[in-house]
Amino acid sequence: MNWFSHVRDKETGAAPVPQTQGQVIRWPRFYDVILWVITRNKEPAFRRFVTDIAGLQPGESVLDVGCGTGTQALVAKACVGESGRVVGIEPSLEMVTYARHKARRRGLVVDIQPGVIERLAYPDQSFDVILCIIVLHHMPDETKRQGINEMARVLKRGGRVLVVDSNLQLLPSFEQEGFSQVNAGKLPFADGYTFILWKK
Repeated sequence: MNWFSHVRDKETGAAPVPQTQGQVIRWPRFYDVILWVITRNKEPAFRRFVTDIAGLQPGESVLDVGCGTGTQALVAKACVGESGRVVGIEPSLEMVTYARHKARRRGLVVDIQPGVIERLAYPDQSFDVILCIIVLHHMPDETKRQGINEMARVLKRGGRVLVVDSNLQLLPSFEQEGFSQVNAGKLPFADGYTFILWKK
């Protein structure tokens, strides 16, 4: 089911987000409850685990694809510091608004924008790290392939992509886009979820 809403970004006046073939969740507080359940009330530890595995360093540029309510993007910003850049994209304008509010409340400069994985609105080789956390299972196979192509396009040479999700063994391979697998394993905070870190 696609819960996409054809409305403009109220804060910037930007045009509607391009429609995605993936599912779109429009209820930020409901989403945060889902994450609380999935991580068995250990979301802060889960978010730190993600940044540790990704190996975020001060000064790096990070793209959080499907950033939801922005929690992971904010943790990433704390890792890359003032010299680093964190961008989050999300197809749900309700989630975008909520994530921006969360960033302002914490006094962090994080660029949260409406966007879809199939058409990333950034130039080639824009980011050192791309995070795709519990996102791909919401998409049909063709959208996953398009998303992998787009993540490969906007990632810098020597950059890395961290994917966390269920059923990653069914994921179209990043190897066809010139990636090599760096690390893989089970997520310690959620049954049935695993991670793969790919390096370009």
